[in-house]
Amino acid sequence: MTLRLGCTLPTSLSPTALREFAVTAEGLGYDHLSVPEHLVSTEPAYESLTLVAFLAAVTTRIELATAMTILPHRPVVLAAKQAAQLALLSGDRLRLGVAIGSDLAESAALGVARETRGALFEEQVRALRLLWTEPEAHYDGEHVAFSGVTLTPRPRPIPLWMGGGTLRTGGRPRSLHRIAALADGFTMSALLANRVNRAAGLITELRTAVAEAGRDAAAFGIEARLRPEPGKRSATWRSFADAWRSAGATHLTVTTDDVSLLAPLHATLTG
Repeated sequence: MTLRLGCTLPTSLSPTALREFAVTAEGLGYDHLSVPEHLVSTEPAYESLTLVAFLAAVTTRIELATAMTILPHRPVVLAAKQAAQLALLSGDRLRLGVAIGSDLAESAALGVARETRGALFEEQVRALRLLWTEPEAHYDGEHVAFSGVTLTPRPRPIPLWMGGGTLRTGGRPRSLHRIAALADGFTMSALLANRVNRAAGLITELRTAVAEAGRDAAAFGIEARLRPEPGKRSATWRSFADAWRSAGATHLTVTTDDVSLLAPLHATLTG
């Protein structure tokens, strides 16, 4: 199986440098750009959907994946409309990765209660699917409710992925069964980069859970991470890629702030 190869867009870059990074990655043949998000942060950070709009305007082919858009921080109808517009304007290049969010201070600043985030998130995900497909969408949940809502133009199917995984849990997200039931794929957290042994069991467990949920496990995407280590080059990079492929990953995303590494990484991992 061929791994789809992408790279994470560094959040510390200026707009000019962001454009250079994205155009360089696309020109080299990378399959996707991964866009992180924080809305409230003391470190440089971008809002994911605004950044995807910027990237869509400076690229033509490469898939644009949010990793992750924190869904509870937005009204779901607004999020559905933004995603639908981005999918249309980018030529169906959006992969929407959504998460509950791990920064409780950020959630509090945006008025999201810790106790209800999980339930809100699940309702939002179900509501997104309806808003994208139904001519007059209706949802009556405990945390999300609307009736007769029409979004036009409605998008083609937007891949909806979820993320997670910690070292404390051996890579296993607490929400594994939620992911298996509701998502089209899983993006590992950056904590699991290069940690194939921790994550191999997780991949097997996820695919089993997807099948148990009555869904097509073969169609479920798994995005692994590779963080190039200083002083280590092609042989190490290739060994990690081979290990992730053997473990069952479908996508591999490289995290580096060094645009000069993009070419040798791509050559090594696709050669």
